[in-house]
Amino acid sequence: MWWWLKGRRAFSVLAWGLGAFAAAVAVLGDATVELPSILSGSANPVLFVLMAPIPLCAALELSLGSRLAEAEETATRRVRALDAGLVLGVCALALAVGGAVHLLTGDTYAVAAGRNVAFLTGLLLCARVFVGQAAIAAPVLWIFAVIFAGFSRGGHAAFWTVLPEPNGDLPAALAACLALASGLLLHGTVRPTETPSPN
Repeated sequence: MWWWLKGRRAFSVLAWGLGAFAAAVAVLGDATVELPSILSGSANPVLFVLMAPIPLCAALELSLGSRLAEAEETATRRVRALDAGLVLGVCALALAVGGAVHLLTGDTYAVAAGRNVAFLTGLLLCARVFVGQAAIAAPVLWIFAVIFAGFSRGGHAAFWTVLPEPNGDLPAALAACLALASGLLLHGTVRPTETPSPN
């Protein structure tokens, strides 16, 4: 277990990612910025906190990519099951951070930020099976798709966006659970694409 935690850099990379996420959620709060929408042609208010999951997702990808291939192939422990536990633990901590910020500040989108970590992590896990470490682009691309193509002229978010939905939105919560479950299933059953090392 210890070699696996060290190999995954759980106490350095993931701790940094979780700290950055917590700071972003606490500082950004419900602050918005006016950004243009491709669909409506007008500017819509977009929450800064939509981007809060990026450092944690990046840290999780870096952690999962820090594998000792030879040792893991011959390990007696089920490494992918441990990875799944790590992912679930990180998502649970993100939700806990969001809940704590909500209790302390009353921010209505804090818990949603934790939910969004679960959703974007699911996308990340699905993508990394096919593109390896380049999968970190998947959450970023989804966020930008939401920002620039996910809002109507009236500022209403499209059904597929998930991220802008507030705390307690059931369809968004179900989408996050489905994305995370799909990602964990693929991660546990399909060998991920290895990013080739430069010569």
